[in-house]
Amino acid sequence: MSLDKAIMAAVTKGTVNWAKQRKAEERHAAAQANRRWRLLRRRRVTIKEVAYDVMERAYMAASANGTLPATATQIMYAARREIQERTGERPNRQYFNQTLLSDYMNDVEWDVVFDERGHFTEPHTERSFGLGTIAVRDYLDEIGKPEWVEPSVQPGGAKTCGPKDRFGAILFIEKEGFIPLFERVQLAERYDIAIMSTKGVSVTACRRLVDFMCEDNLPLLVMHDFDKAGFTILETPQRDTRRYSFSCDPHVIDLGLRLADVRELDLQDEEVFDKGRPSVRRANLRENGATGEEIEFLLHRRVELNAMTSNQLVAWLEQKFSEHGTRKIVPDAETLARAYRTELRAQKIATAVAKIVKKGIQIDVPSNLDEKVAAYLHEHPHASWNDAVSKLTRKSNSGMFG
Repeated sequence: MSLDKAIMAAVTKGTVNWAKQRKAEERHAAAQANRRWRLLRRRRVTIKEVAYDVMERAYMAASANGTLPATATQIMYAARREIQERTGERPNRQYFNQTLLSDYMNDVEWDVVFDERGHFTEPHTERSFGLGTIAVRDYLDEIGKPEWVEPSVQPGGAKTCGPKDRFGAILFIEKEGFIPLFERVQLAERYDIAIMSTKGVSVTACRRLVDFMCEDNLPLLVMHDFDKAGFTILETPQRDTRRYSFSCDPHVIDLGLRLADVRELDLQDEEVFDKGRPSVRRANLRENGATGEEIEFLLHRRVELNAMTSNQLVAWLEQKFSEHGTRKIVPDAETLARAYRTELRAQKIATAVAKIVKKGIQIDVPSNLDEKVAAYLHEHPHASWNDAVSKLTRKSNSGMFG
């Protein structure tokens, strides 16, 4: 055996026990560390798990404990802060609204307003509604057999169209999802205001409506998101464009949101994704009425109306109405006197008719009424069976029906 091989063999033999001991120690240390990691590591929690955990609390917060309708986005804002704290991620709005919330609601009955995605209209009735959650639910609750209404005298009174003696301001909002909430709290009726909503910037038809109705200084109260688009929406109903020029100077009142509202209400903000150059965005915001402090905020962050809960939004609006003198309509003395006389006559006529109806009237129904109705509909295909019956009874009453 050569000398180098002899030395290698001697070293290996002399250290074999030490090598075994060292490897055992390493394996033990690795096993101990691995066991400790398995015991102490925290399983990564998902957005879905946290969302489902906080969903009911978020809905209750957004809807005033289930007493008011809430939009899907309001619920998202109510849940988002805790989801982000527990997962380190901010949930995507579409994923939350259309997937997480929609799936969760398979097992609950909540008044949640999703954006309308279509329209439904009945024939021969005035019933027409957008395909939104609450509108569809209300319609399904009413479906059934015809409800018979006994004949009566049509009440008299002033039939109005437009602001004269009916409403004293127009509330313009850039979102349609709050309409069910406004209907529930009877906002329009309690303050005698008309409500106009759009999805984003107003269309030409909207500006034409404003131009006509606001020519006598009728206030246009505008509520909008606190972002660049919101300031554009604020200016559009009062500024001439290539497509429309105003004939009057509308009295536009900015209700907000503004930076002061955001701070006072401690509303959640979010990152702005605007690819425009900062100088151009600054100029646009300045032109549309934003202050210097607001401009610097809006270059990076934005706040939606949906960040308010339903009761918070209603209270905020009521405060704004109070600040700007929005109040109920009381017509002049001449109009009120005429309304009083008309209503009193109507009540006297209704009382007289009720006495006649109470006595009862014998009415014979033709045996071939179904054939006559079918024949009428054949001649008038646009009519309904109600129309046919009404036409035939009028002929009978005049002695022309055999």
